[in-house]
Amino acid sequence: MPILHPIFILIFIILLFASYQEVFGSGKKQKAAVWIVAFLIIIAVGLRENVGADYPVYKMLFSGFSLYTTYGDVWDKALFRPNAEEIEWIFVLINKIVFDIGFPFYVVTLIMAIITVTLKFTTIYENVEFPALALLFYFMPIMFFEDSGQMRQGLGIAVCAASFKFIKERNLWMFLLCLYIAIGFHKTSIVFLPAYWLVKIPMNSTRIFWVLVFAVLSSPFELYRFGGNLFSSLTPKDISGAYTGYLDDRYYGNEVETGLNDIVKILFIIVLIRYDKKGCEEVWWYEYMRNLAVFGMFLFYFFRSNGIFAVRLPGVYMFFVTMFCLPNLVYAVRDQARRFLYIGFVSYFVAMFFYFGQGNGDRGKFTLGRYTNKLW
Repeated sequence: MPILHPIFILIFIILLFASYQEVFGSGKKQKAAVWIVAFLIIIAVGLRENVGADYPVYKMLFSGFSLYTTYGDVWDKALFRPNAEEIEWIFVLINKIVFDIGFPFYVVTLIMAIITVTLKFTTIYENVEFPALALLFYFMPIMFFEDSGQMRQGLGIAVCAASFKFIKERNLWMFLLCLYIAIGFHKTSIVFLPAYWLVKIPMNSTRIFWVLVFAVLSSPFELYRFGGNLFSSLTPKDISGAYTGYLDDRYYGNEVETGLNDIVKILFIIVLIRYDKKGCEEVWWYEYMRNLAVFGMFLFYFFRSNGIFAVRLPGVYMFFVTMFCLPNLVYAVRDQARRFLYIGFVSYFVAMFFYFGQGNGDRGKFTLGRYTNKLW
């Protein structure tokens, strides 16, 4: 039976132990464990070799950027000037600098791992009362799909998540600067633009329920198609072009298949609705986190008829569902409710650990006997 490589087993065990200490032990954030895990993930992700679904493509592009792209092309891309470059400019710039200096490709993956892990871990530690529990949500299995697979989007999400600091401070210009940098890693980051204003919308359990009901009922009508022209007029051409290009894509434009993912999301929604009041009472800035999480769920069901939209566009908002709201709700409740939620979530993580290892983990070469790293 395929099982994840020992370095991932070690990370999983550390997070399980640290999360238990947070919830039932000292009740304090496990700072040492969190940053030990951060270091291990940077090594495991940053120095991996031929591991992850998109790794071969990124490695091929590494030399292509440097051979066929100039710094002038990168500058034009950064200023949204007409150009032939299709990949986001900051990602291209990192690759080109590393290549021109003469370093190998794994330096690129290491740099990206350092950036994304540092930003995500710092943001989680500052905003979540049980950060080790939050990192279990990140590790199982978001880390494998984002930061070890779709690396550009993982970086974009990391910068958007870090911008939450400026949303709380109501610092619009710094928020917009973060968004510009995030778009420089992945163009889907533009979907986070409304976040600055979404957090101010008054919400409660009833409104959350009806917002999500509307998203589910409207999905078959594909209302997002009517926004194509408006989207094209409000965003740079390469961003709007990507949106319209995926509307009828033969491979990605199909409806999301019903399965385990839906069951998990429904359970998450029930928890969000059931304990919303407690979260607002016990956790600083929970209303802001909650609004972004609900919008992520809304986007998923609203775009359900188009797989690429349903998966990619809610990405950064879904970060607030699993890494912010759910672990903070475990903190907000007490006694039996806390035990129930913690045991439920940990059971999910353990099941996902083995389920992922036998499926996508094995195919992505994260398993024992298939995973390789530059250090061994």
